[in-house]
Amino acid sequence: MARLVRRLLWLAGFACLWLNFFDDPPLRTGAYVQNVTSSEATVAKITAYPAQVVCTVRDASGAVIETVRSSAARRRHSLRIEGLQPATDYVYELAEVGGAAERGRLRTAPIADQAPVKFAFLGDSGDQPWWVWLQRKPAMHWPARWGWFATSSAVTEIGAAVAAYAPDFVIHVGDLVYPWGWHAHYASGFFRPFAALMRNAPLYAVLGNHDVVDLNGIQMLSNLILPKGELTGDSRCYSFAWGAVRVIALDFNPDGEGRVRPEHPACEFLLAELGHCTEPWIVVTSHFPMWSASRQGSSPPGGDLLYSVAPVLEEHAVSLYLCGHDHCYQHLEGSAGGQDTVPMIGSGGGGKELYEVHPHKNAVMLKSQYHWCSVEVQGASLTLRANAIDGGLIDTMQLHLPEGERLERIRRLNPGRAARIERLR
Repeated sequence: MARLVRRLLWLAGFACLWLNFFDDPPLRTGAYVQNVTSSEATVAKITAYPAQVVCTVRDASGAVIETVRSSAARRRHSLRIEGLQPATDYVYELAEVGGAAERGRLRTAPIADQAPVKFAFLGDSGDQPWWVWLQRKPAMHWPARWGWFATSSAVTEIGAAVAAYAPDFVIHVGDLVYPWGWHAHYASGFFRPFAALMRNAPLYAVLGNHDVVDLNGIQMLSNLILPKGELTGDSRCYSFAWGAVRVIALDFNPDGEGRVRPEHPACEFLLAELGHCTEPWIVVTSHFPMWSASRQGSSPPGGDLLYSVAPVLEEHAVSLYLCGHDHCYQHLEGSAGGQDTVPMIGSGGGGKELYEVHPHKNAVMLKSQYHWCSVEVQGASLTLRANAIDGGLIDTMQLHLPEGERLERIRRLNPGRAARIERLR
């Protein structure tokens, strides 16, 4: 009888190891760079417990440019560094008061249109490793909390490849964290795989459909320090410039009826930006494709974007439209009724399970493969490459600035942009 009781107690104790006894481990990150301009930058960090942090920024000679300290003990830290010089490299050290320092670098945006620009983009990377679903259980909680378990292999490989590329900045085209965009999953699905990259380059993101499942995207908007758009007053729609390149980031998640109408805030923001932005190269990005050669097909909001947004992009001679949503690579081109095609690059192979691809009349290249994309702008030419995680090249494309009738149309709509294009050509 005593032996049976002991065995039952051992069994009960073992079973307790697999009950949801703990909360999820608190989200914590290393230092990461955000929202860089030609004269300012933010260095951010999320600590496991309330703390004060201090950031010291040095120039290439090692001279201290600025030291910024958090005003109180908190978990979320965003220290804004001001008074920087354009197109300049800096080194920073960020440390909890009394603790060891993390070191990273940042490069400010250039002002001159002739300055080279190098950026990367990817999407649908938020895959979760198996252990995330067990991290509340005593047997798994502490190893998960201490970061002993590996993150998803495909996402980790892509993060390492993009970090090695050393871009000026990165665009994430949405679905940072699957399946519900929870804070509890940001460490494993996003911050750990991209830690080395974000330590040295700002990452800009748009809200995907999975990012807004819970609390309408509040998690992403609080974990990243992004530019704010005047129309919405937050970072659901925003734009930024990097030399000759303007990036317009849009939240095209549908309204309560599953539609994206012309009065949608993202449509209004897009029109306003295209009306006054004068950068020669204009890149528009959202999570959703206008055409789809994969699983999404013409499902909302793709049809709305095709008929209401694509003609606007063509009329204003937008250089590129970047998106994700379909878990594959899609390079499609085709007119939506305007005068010139705008290449659509769907980069949804960031690490989540891949989707099949189907023939499409507008397809230039389709591939169901994990990948990330790089873009290099040099003066009047732009080169885009889709890179497989094994180092292979999936696709390449070269664009040139508008000329002739296309340039004259730009001049009628936006004389300032036309003048900059002419000077750069």
